[in-house]
Amino acid sequence: MNNVNSGTYGQILVIHSRSDIALAMKTTHRIAMLTEFSDHESILLQLVTEEACMNAFEHGCPSGTCEFRISWLVESDIMEIRVCQNGGSFELSNEPTQPVKIGSRGRGLVLIQGIMDEVRLIPTGPYITLSMRKKRKV
Repeated sequence: MNNVNSGTYGQILVIHSRSDIALAMKTTHRIAMLTEFSDHESILLQLVTEEACMNAFEHGCPSGTCEFRISWLVESDIMEIRVCQNGGSFELSNEPTQPVKIGSRGRGLVLIQGIMDEVRLIPTGPYITLSMRKKRKV
């Protein structure tokens, strides 16, 4: 764990099962509080964490068993959450007028893009990383 007072904080967690997503959400909350994000921002960051992890299971773990990594980096007033998975790729839509999907699935990435300031995909060999950045409100 890095010194929070230095302006930088980082942590990595490996997810093995869907039940680990709750731990990832708690970790997001703890980091948000340590780095002075508001309660409201913390809740939104936890929601983004849950959606990104669920996407990783859906796209990278079709059999339901796998392993992926989530990492947090806070520098100054920006939190970056990265979910790195092996397996299936997906695409982000940069179309702001994209219609909201109707049904029980398919809105996670749109939700993430609506909450976070910057969202991008980083393909690296057989892995794909969803990078999500949010600036703390001052």
